Amino acid sequence: MADGGVRVFQPSAGKYLSSRGTCPRRRGAALATARQRILVVDDDAIVQEVLTFFLGDAYEVRPATTGVDALVKLCHGPVDLVVLDHRLPDRTGLEILTDLRSIRPNLPVIMLTGYGSEWICAAAFKRGVADYLQKPVNAVDLVGTVQRILSPGLERGDSPCETSTLRSLPAPLSIPIQRAMGLIQQRYWDQCSLSALARQVGMSKYHLSHRFREVLGVTFRDYLLRVRLERAKALLAAGHVSITEVAQNVGFGDLPRFDKVFKRYTGVTPSAYRSLAHRLSKK
Repeated sequence: MADGGVRVFQPSAGKYLSSRGTCPRRRGAALATARQRILVVDDDAIVQEVLTFFLGDAYEVRPATTGVDALVKLCHGPVDLVVLDHRLPDRTGLEILTDLRSIRPNLPVIMLTGYGSEWICAAAFKRGVADYLQKPVNAVDLVGTVQRILSPGLERGDSPCETSTLRSLPAPLSIPIQRAMGLIQQRYWDQCSLSALARQVGMSKYHLSHRFREVLGVTFRDYLLRVRLERAKALLAAGHVSITEVAQNVGFGDLPRFDKVFKRYTGVTPSAYRSLAHRLSKK
C-alpha cells in the first residue's frame, strides 16, 4: 500500500504490509522550516517505517539499504542523524562507521544490532556513536533516542509519548502497551499468553488485544512471533548453537514447527538462512 504505517510480516514472502495509520500534517510556519534528516541504514524496512510513522511530521526519514548507498548519500546531501544497522548486505556497520567518521566526524549515529555482542557495543562507542540499541528494536526506545539526540528541549528522562509528535497520532502509544512490548521482548521464549500479559499490565485481554492492534498495527501474536523470529535469525547467524537449540531458545516446542514457521515468514529454511548469513559474513 502507499499509506505510511508500521509494517508487519506477510506470510510466505517475508515482506511487510503497511497498516493504515497516518499522522495529521501540521500547517503554517512549521512546513516552511527545513526538517532535520535521518538516514536509516538497514536492509530491513521496519526501522525506517517506525520512524516515518511516529516522526514523519517532524523529521525527513531517508533509507539506505547498503553501506555503499549510505556513504554516497552522506557525501551528496545533508544528514543530521544516522541510524546504522551492524549487519548489512555488503559491509558491517562498524566498517561503515569508520568511513563515516572520515566524512562527517561529528555526525551523531545510533548503532543497531541483533546480536548483542559486547565487543560490538564497545567498538561502536569507541568510534563515537551517540547510542546503541539491540534488535528487535522497541519502537518507544528508538523514537525516544532519536528525539533526545535531535531535539535539544527533550531531556533524557522525558517520555516520547509526552511529545507533540506522538500526541498528534490518532492512536498514541500508552504506558500499558509500552510495558507489554517490553515484557514480550524480555520473555519471548516463554509461554507468553495474552491473558497473562494483560494481567501484568493491568488490562483485560480483550482491551489489550484491541489496543495492541490499534497502536502498533499488528496483533499480539504477530508481534510475539516477530520478536521470536528476529532472535532466531540472530542466533542462526551467530552459529554458536544447533538449529534445534535455536528453536527451543526462542519458544518453539519442536523443530518441524519452527522450520515450517521460519520458512513461511522469511522465505527460506533455518539452515538456508544460516548458510546465507555465514557466506555474507565472509565477504
